[in-house]
Amino acid sequence: MAGDVIRHQLSFAIRFLDHFSGAPVPEELPVRLAGSFQRPAARRGSVSRRQVDGAYRFLSVPTGTAQVLWRDPFRRTQAGWARWDGEDPQVQLPRPDPTLPVEITLWPTAAATAPAGATGVRGKLLGSNADGLAVRIARTGTPFDRFTRTDSAGEFLFLPPGTLAPDGATGRVPLDIEVRDAAGVQRVVTGGAFLPAAAGPAFAGPSFTVAPRTVPRVLFQLA
Repeated sequence: MAGDVIRHQLSFAIRFLDHFSGAPVPEELPVRLAGSFQRPAARRGSVSRRQVDGAYRFLSVPTGTAQVLWRDPFRRTQAGWARWDGEDPQVQLPRPDPTLPVEITLWPTAAATAPAGATGVRGKLLGSNADGLAVRIARTGTPFDRFTRTDSAGEFLFLPPGTLAPDGATGRVPLDIEVRDAAGVQRVVTGGAFLPAAAGPAFAGPSFTVAPRTVPRVLFQLA
């Protein structure tokens, strides 16, 4: 006698995106549901729970609110990623279209590995109350369209998206930095320096330059 066929229905999919690039986070995260600790469906022919498109798909989840855990217990970050948007994401079920992934934004931590060939800044803010500040960096003359937050040590990793063309005269990429506190009040950047000093010239004010396709360590002094 043939065995009974068990069918599972897709309840929802969730995908974690890199704030800077907009691409799916490449690392597999320990995604599961709070309470039941249900894991996503495995990819066909694999033990991986992360699908080819970067989504995690949950089957046969009861109607109601599903809270999605994405970090190991007692950790604030996971695999070099953090989330600034508060608590773990919640998904209301049923979804109008369960095949359309819920998209959750993550940010690389200050200590995360930058992609090969990236142009960016591994920075540290010096001054009082340098933790939890919003940092924006953009090529000089273009609007700020990405942000991150400093960690408890005032450190951050910033990877502006797209191709950052170097200045024709200097061969370096001109950048501006803006820093604001939790209330949106701007903190003045008085200047900064590179570590090591050979990575770039010291600068006054919020404007500086970096070599293309590098992610140098830069110290920024707050007033």
